Amino acid sequence: MKDKSTEGRACSNLGIVYQQLGQYDTALKLHKAHLTIAMAQKDVAGQGRAYGNMGNAYTSLEQHDQAVKYHKQELVISREVNDRVAEASTHGNLAVAYQAMNMHDKAMEHYRGHLNISQELRDRSSQTRALINMGNYLSSRGEFAQALPHYDKYLNVCEAVKDKAGIGKAYHNLGYAHYSLGHYKDAVQFYEKDLLLASELKDKISMGRAYCNLGLAYRTLGNYKRSEQCQKCFLTIAHQVKNVPGKFRALGNLGDVYMAKRDTEGAVKYYEQQLQLAKQAENKSLEASAFGSLGAAHRKLKHYDKSLGFHTQELQLYQELNDMKGECKAHSHLGAVHSSLAKYLDAFKCYEEQLERSRELGDSVLQAQACGNLGISKMNMSLFEDALGFFEEQLSILEHCVVAP
Repeated sequence: MKDKSTEGRACSNLGIVYQQLGQYDTALKLHKAHLTIAMAQKDVAGQGRAYGNMGNAYTSLEQHDQAVKYHKQELVISREVNDRVAEASTHGNLAVAYQAMNMHDKAMEHYRGHLNISQELRDRSSQTRALINMGNYLSSRGEFAQALPHYDKYLNVCEAVKDKAGIGKAYHNLGYAHYSLGHYKDAVQFYEKDLLLASELKDKISMGRAYCNLGLAYRTLGNYKRSEQCQKCFLTIAHQVKNVPGKFRALGNLGDVYMAKRDTEGAVKYYEQQLQLAKQAENKSLEASAFGSLGAAHRKLKHYDKSLGFHTQELQLYQELNDMKGECKAHSHLGAVHSSLAKYLDAFKCYEEQLERSRELGDSVLQAQACGNLGISKMNMSLFEDALGFFEEQLSILEHCVVAP
């Protein structure tokens, strides 16, 4: 006679393995088999585990409505059997699924449920997950002031258990939140701590990230010398670890430092290196970004033909990639060049394209930017009533949208 309990556990374990291998359909079949056995055996706790595993598989498949369905059933069972640890974890899983579905209130309800139970249980590992997830979710919505207390508490817990990797993550997140709030000196303090800890741990990836972020903060503070030093350190590390996107970003950041200190020709040299790197890597997305930076720099130098050429290539690549957000950016860039040439009708047409793409994307922030650009074009054509209409539309959009970071 078969041992059904053992068979159920085997199905569960195999399902988890297949899930880790990315074979989600096979994983789901095994989790469903486990659920069937658990139901036949009246193994309520086993049913809860099966529901949870199915929910996780559906999350991996980005079928978040299905994930919610199974995690809700898992939550009911964890309460029935008074498994508070499972209940906390399930709240966390539901929060992630609701976040993916843009259901803000539901996501926050479950993030709080996860945090409250983990605090009640004094489960520090679960607390840290809940705190970092809540902070990151609020940051993703641009609610950085609300995220800060969660990151502070996360840091305190990590320090209490001497979790150096967690402490580094906290420093990074606190730095980013303060930077996004315009608290640049506070951001520098946290990024310096992040760098020091990463250096102690000999964690090259985290060191590179910290140098990058420090460079951005110092540039915003007008300390271009220190900013350049940091970005060069970032570039060196990116070379050492053979990180092409890192090298590309460091070169772009160096170009931006030179733009900020009004050495546009110096900036062009870095943007040209970016373009060369992107072509070598055969990365069209990076190539388009480099064309955008070169176009902006040449517009600053009043090399308008070159600028138009670069931005046209930028647009073509984004169209090839079907990157509508990139297309919006390129149309905006082309409009800016036409405006500099006093070709306001051509600029207006570019901004119309920007608005059309942003509407297709459903991106309120980009729509507001496009309306602002259209309004300025109408002002340049002395069509002030038309301009007012676009500015009113821009204001209306901004009043009804959450500005993303």
